[in-house]
Amino acid sequence: MLGRQYGPHVHPQTSEPSLPAPAGARHASWLELFFDLVAVAGVAQLAHLLHGDPDARDVGLYVVLFAAFWTVWISFTLYGNVAAETTRTRTLLLGMACLTVMAAAVHGVQEGDRGRTFAVAYVVARLIAGRVWEHRHQRVRGWPAARFTAGVTPWVMSLWVQEPARPWLWAAGLAVDLLLAVTVPARRGDGHPGRRVEQRAASVDPASPADGKFSEGAGKETLARVDVEHLTERLGLFVLIVLGEGVYQLVDGVSEGPWDTARRLSAPAAFLTLVVMWSLCLRRGLGGIPLLRTPPALGAVLAFHCCTAAAVAALGAGLGGVVADLGDTRPDQSLIMAAGAGAYILIAAGAGMRNTSGRTTWLLAGVLPAAALCTTVALTADALPSARQAWVITASIAWLSAAARTIFPACDPG
Repeated sequence: MLGRQYGPHVHPQTSEPSLPAPAGARHASWLELFFDLVAVAGVAQLAHLLHGDPDARDVGLYVVLFAAFWTVWISFTLYGNVAAETTRTRTLLLGMACLTVMAAAVHGVQEGDRGRTFAVAYVVARLIAGRVWEHRHQRVRGWPAARFTAGVTPWVMSLWVQEPARPWLWAAGLAVDLLLAVTVPARRGDGHPGRRVEQRAASVDPASPADGKFSEGAGKETLARVDVEHLTERLGLFVLIVLGEGVYQLVDGVSEGPWDTARRLSAPAAFLTLVVMWSLCLRRGLGGIPLLRTPPALGAVLAFHCCTAAAVAALGAGLGGVVADLGDTRPDQSLIMAAGAGAYILIAAGAGMRNTSGRTTWLLAGVLPAAALCTTVALTADALPSARQAWVITASIAWLSAAARTIFPACDPG
């Protein structure tokens, strides 16, 4: 069962107690859906960083800010997942307020005041989320950043640093979170034998609600029980929001200029690309991750999800930019489109490799031709007409989909 991937009642390696799973399947609540609305605004603002003529610095800033926004979102999403009916409305609304400020500060974030505002909102959100897990005496195996806030320190330091050093500190803070995700589970499971004994002695009262309360040993840390079906739905909804932003970018691009032959040819290509990605992510994938059917550990799933969302948003921005600027020479938009598609293909390649058979065929017959088509667009960004570039990108994603359907028929929806 997938539930054993993310949080068994007693972990097989550490024998750590965890909370019982909620009875029956549950879906995103109205509060959680309202909370997700801030993702609509956030993704839209982040995509604007890739408009016009973005350079390498703009792309790097997009990656850092997207990861920061997503990190705050997943911290509160995991809290709502574990707390279930005991989720505090005030906590999620505070997190939503912080994300709203972060989204509003994206435009002009390289300016002093807006950059500081973005950093302050991020720090406050992370501290609130960390405090929630401290109060519940829980940690999430595979995502220690939900509890530990060491990665916030570089963000605090950035408040007294000017451009261009500030984004580097932000990236360093995110790198600390990534390092914790790699090292903390092993260290907490293999070291500190006294703590292991203490955790094994803690018992969970089966009659108590899933709110972190114990019949004895109160205050001892437990492994949070993640509701996999609920989390899968939340992750998928986030990717659906990102795809929706891509549709908006396309519509906005079509509406900005005359409906000439080039725009009539390129717009269907962009729309078809988004449709195929929707199918790969949400009909033939898991949690919005394309072609993922056998989930790895929770930390890997979340890393896959963050990269998928960022790649889809970048590809959507590139497609919209190409459609909007057909009359101009904008090779940068073609490069953004190719980079987003290339990253998406690599993610699908990694997810597809988790299937039990056909891995070599998948790489040679599926991934390599699709990647070659994206490379063609990147190499001809200033030579090939934009409408043709859009169709080449469509062909690359469609090829990936067709190959997966042939090689991994189990990935097809019933």
